[in-house]
Amino acid sequence: MQDARVSRIESDLREFVRTAYPGMVVRAEFWARDPSRIALFFIDERFRGLYRRQRYHHLMHLIPKDYYDRNLADSLWFELTPDEDPEDLDDNPDEELVESITLDVMAVLQAACFFEVLDELFLGARDGDGPVSCSGDFRHAKCILRRCGIDEWDWSEVFHVLMGRGAFCDCEILLNTAPESKFRARHWKGAAQESEC
Repeated sequence: MQDARVSRIESDLREFVRTAYPGMVVRAEFWARDPSRIALFFIDERFRGLYRRQRYHHLMHLIPKDYYDRNLADSLWFELTPDEDPEDLDDNPDEELVESITLDVMAVLQAACFFEVLDELFLGARDGDGPVSCSGDFRHAKCILRRCGIDEWDWSEVFHVLMGRGAFCDCEILLNTAPESKFRARHWKGAAQESEC
């Protein structure tokens, strides 16, 4: 009975992620350390370069909430690239640490004009190349942090602060953490026009 349930969950999850991640390997199995819990393994090359919290966030948006609540609430998740092992994954920074540094990190980003430069990139007002698009990661933000002289050693904490404010990719930094963003204003103005009857 339990084996059939695990097989069904594995099959359901494959279906949920198939459109966004057509090549993803999905495995569901009883967790060796506690066989009363189900371990879920999501394996895809496109996770490379993403923080664990980003990987989880991308997947959670593909799974219906009622399905998660009924079947996955007590499960363990491992989002991996093909060459990663669950034991090799770094743990997320301590939530208390992230909370304690949030105001200072945001002040450093403001002082470095990080949000303004990212805003200009998305509006096409920088380098004359036209607007950039979001790839679901932090590739543009990382380039800006490098240009701003923010040490790569600090990036994990910077991005975990931003993720704590709802930013899991470049465009979400502007939409969720930068209230002065012109890109954000343009996005919501367009959304308001589309919703007019």
